[in-house]
Amino acid sequence: MEQVNSHPLFLRADSQERQNRPARKAQQERAVEALEAIFCLACGGVVTARDQKIQISGSHTHTFFNPAGIVFELGCFQEAPGCQVVGSPSSEFAWFPVHLWRIALCRRCRTHLGWLFAMEGNSFYGLILKKLCE
Repeated sequence: MEQVNSHPLFLRADSQERQNRPARKAQQERAVEALEAIFCLACGGVVTARDQKIQISGSHTHTFFNPAGIVFELGCFQEAPGCQVVGSPSSEFAWFPVHLWRIALCRRCRTHLGWLFAMEGNSFYGLILKKLCE
């Protein structure tokens, strides 16, 4: 009597299952990443992730105003691969002492999302929280 597991239909199904595993695993990883991702509110592009949140001067969030009086609530992030940094580094009206800043735009839609703050050997993103969604 032929074993059920050695039947060609079962072998083909088992082979397809093995072939589908990487795709299913990638789909599950994307679902987990989506739960951890932080998105651009304007276009939905992934900007950074929850595990990139950091504290600067003892806090993740900071509230500042610019010379025009516009108030920004920023969250600090170690990395933001969904941002494109533009412009020359500036120290003018710097919110974080000894850090130079550059503008950070959404890589996908070019919405202004915040700034990259950098000093020798150290950098982080200050992203405008109302322009992000988790």
